[in-house]
Amino acid sequence: MTPPDATNLDQLSTIIAAAGVLGTACFGIVEALKWTPLGSAGFGRIVQYLGPELLGALQIAYGPQYRKLLVAQYREDSQQQTAIAKTLRQGVRLGLTATNAEALARFLGTVQPQALLAAVNQIAAGADLKPDDRGAIGRFEVAVDARIDSALSRAKDVYLGTIRMAASVLAIGLSEVAEVALGPASHLSWVGALLVGIVAVPLAPVANDLVAALQAATKALRS
Repeated sequence: MTPPDATNLDQLSTIIAAAGVLGTACFGIVEALKWTPLGSAGFGRIVQYLGPELLGALQIAYGPQYRKLLVAQYREDSQQQTAIAKTLRQGVRLGLTATNAEALARFLGTVQPQALLAAVNQIAAGADLKPDDRGAIGRFEVAVDARIDSALSRAKDVYLGTIRMAASVLAIGLSEVAEVALGPASHLSWVGALLVGIVAVPLAPVANDLVAALQAATKALRS
């Protein structure tokens, strides 16, 4: 006869495995909805962190439709952000001109406006850069890269949080629908179904490990 504790562990393993599958499925469904506003969640943080100065440089580099370009790249890969990071860095460098150099320098605060303007004028004239000019450009690029990295990091946090929340809401809804559909055959009340839906998304990445651990504990109890 199976010991009661082992039976409880078997039931718990089944619930965890089912919750993990539900969480994974909900993640997949939400990822398939990237064509909706979910796909651009967090993009506003990029706009906020870059500010009008750097956005103006991007407009010079890519034209008046630059935001559509950036949003499309952001939707394509909101987590790795490889393409949009490269586009942002190159765009700000291309958009640096004599007309906006001083404003960008004041915005970043790491290089003297006149020093950056002098370096940009040297580049525009095709002249060799002096050490001071190279230093000004170097400080500008480091500051730009740091701000872009911060913007993308914050955008990624918002995106992942939004996706997890949407997947959790979906998991709760599907759990409750399943509980109602099964009726008396369901071993869970609506409260139990709610709890399964809540833990489904956090459990999804570790469900297999938890089930394996519980199965090992079950074998130990039965031996």
